[in-house]
Amino acid sequence: MKKWFLIGILALGSLEWAQAQQIRIDSVGKVVGPGIRMDTLNRTLSLDSLGSVADATFKPIPRKAAMRAIMIPGGGQIYNRDYWKLPFVYAALAGAGYSVYWNIVRYNNFLDAYYSFYNLETGALKPGVDRVPVKYLDFFYDLNGKFTTPEITVDIARRGKDQYRRWRDYAYVVAGLTYALSIIEANVAAHMKTFDISEDLTLRAEPALFQPGLPAPMTGLRLVLTFR
Repeated sequence: MKKWFLIGILALGSLEWAQAQQIRIDSVGKVVGPGIRMDTLNRTLSLDSLGSVADATFKPIPRKAAMRAIMIPGGGQIYNRDYWKLPFVYAALAGAGYSVYWNIVRYNNFLDAYYSFYNLETGALKPGVDRVPVKYLDFFYDLNGKFTTPEITVDIARRGKDQYRRWRDYAYVVAGLTYALSIIEANVAAHMKTFDISEDLTLRAEPALFQPGLPAPMTGLRLVLTFR
């Protein structure tokens, strides 16, 4: 009787131990196996860190930044992710473009007035024409508040067309330089983003003595760049 009792106790103990092992294996499998909890955790971490990792590893190519700035105004700044610079780039280009347009219109107005004094077939001055009206973008009013168009002489028309032609050419140069400056800025900014600023580089100001061909040295200040 005692023998069967001991056998029963051992059997029950073995069964409980086996169930405990089974439960432990199942629970471990749920955690470390291909379960939902582990996959969800991994995906959450990947999604949260995706933006920061991409921003930290982004290194623009200067040549590509310059090419995009050439093709599209502000394209280099967009490529470098310097979005805050776009208002300045577009404002500068818009101002330069309006200056070109304004001077072109003024030049054409004075040119038309100048041609009004001449017979275009013979090239001679028209007899009896002393003054001609000239059109402006601005509105001119006389003392009574009525709109009026000013009349100018041939000499004023000649000087006006020559002056606005020069200003038009200057405006073209300024517009070209503004566009070139936006391209250069995009290229330099891309270089600066890839420049390695490490702790091995130090820049400091320190006092110094100079003797530029004089008997007595002179005190001054110099900047020292050190590579460790």
